Amino acid sequence: MSTETSSRPDPTRLRETAVRVRHWLNQEAWPLWIERGIDSDGLFYEQLDFAGHPDLSARRRVRVQGRQLFCFAQALAAGHEAARDKLALGLATVEARCWGPDGKPGWIHMLTPDGQTLDTLRDTYDQAFMLFGLAAAYRVGFEHARVLAERTIAFLDRDVADGKAGGYLEGVPASLPRRSNPHMHLMEAMLVWYSATGDKGWLARAEAIAALFETRFFDRTAGTLGEYFSQDLRLADGDAGDSVEPGHHFEWSWLLHRLCDLGGRNFRHQADALYRFALRHGIGADGFAVDECRKSGEQQRASRRTWPQTELIKAHLANGAWDEAATVTNAVLRTYLGTQVAGLWIDQFDARGEARADVVPASTLYHLVVAFEDLLRIADEE
Repeated sequence: MSTETSSRPDPTRLRETAVRVRHWLNQEAWPLWIERGIDSDGLFYEQLDFAGHPDLSARRRVRVQGRQLFCFAQALAAGHEAARDKLALGLATVEARCWGPDGKPGWIHMLTPDGQTLDTLRDTYDQAFMLFGLAAAYRVGFEHARVLAERTIAFLDRDVADGKAGGYLEGVPASLPRRSNPHMHLMEAMLVWYSATGDKGWLARAEAIAALFETRFFDRTAGTLGEYFSQDLRLADGDAGDSVEPGHHFEWSWLLHRLCDLGGRNFRHQADALYRFALRHGIGADGFAVDECRKSGEQQRASRRTWPQTELIKAHLANGAWDEAATVTNAVLRTYLGTQVAGLWIDQFDARGEARADVVPASTLYHLVVAFEDLLRIADEE
C-alpha cells in the first residue's frame, strides 16, 4: 500500500530494529571494513574470506571501487574518523589507476589483483557507480570529487548517450543486449548528486531516466520491469525478454518514490505496480526475495542473494510497510549477517535455504548500507 493513501504506521518495531542495525554498522561492519577493506596503495579489495582476510588473488572491478568510495564516505559521515585518510587515499588512487590509463576518457572496467590495468572497456554500469561513490565523497568534503563527476558526465554525454533510441549504450565499445540496470544506477547516482548539491540539472537527468523507464523498460499491463533489450530498446526476444528480477522491481520502486520525495515527477503509480508484482510473485516460502522470475510470475531461480533482501527492505520502507521492513531486516541480521566473524555476510542461499557462498564480496556492502541507513533515517525521524 502506498504511503500516499495509508495511515501513519506505528514506528515501534522499526525503532527496535534500528538498535540492532546501528550496532551492526558501527560496532561490526565499519571497523572491520575500514581496517581490512583497502590495501596500502589505496585500492579497495574485491572480496574477503570468512575469517575477514582480503583475497589477494581476486581481480578488482572498478564498480566495486566506486561502491567502496561510497561506503567509506558513509562510514566517515557516521563518525568513523578512521575512514577519512583511507577515503582520501582511495579517491586519489582510484583516479590515478582507473580514469583513462590508456589516454582516453572514462573509467575503465577492471584491474589485476595488484592494481594494473586489465580491461579498458568503458562499462556504463561502472560509470554509474563511480558517479555514485564520488557524490558520497563530495558530501563529506572531498571537493575534487565534483570535478571527476563532471568529467564522467561529459564522457557519458559525448561517447555513451544514444541519441536515437534514448538512454545510454552498454559502454564503449557498445555491446548487446542493452539493459535497464545501468540506467537504474545512473538514476540513483543523479539523485545522490542532487541531494548533495541542490543542482536541479542532476534532478532533470534523473527524471529523464525515469521517463525512459516508463516508456521503454516498464510493462504497464503486467506491472513488470524488463531486464534485457535490443539495440533500439525493444524488449529482448526469448528467455532474456521473459526474465524479471524481484530485487530490481523493489529497487526501482524505491528509487521512483525517492525521485518524487525529492521534488521530481510523480511515478508512484508505476512504483507501486512494481512493488505489488514482486511481492506477489518474487517472495519464497521463507519470506525472502528470490533471484529471478518469469513475466508470468513463475519463479525461475528460487535461490536468494543478499542484495534483493536489501531492496525488499527499502521498498517496504518507501511504501510505509514498516513492520514488514523490520521483519525482513531482523531475518537478514539473523541469517545473512549471522557470520562467525562479525561484520561479514553470506551472499547467497539456495532454494533449500543452504548457504552457497565461498567468499564475502565487497560489492554487497553498498546494498546493506543504503538499506540500513534508510531504515535508521526513518526510525530517527518518527
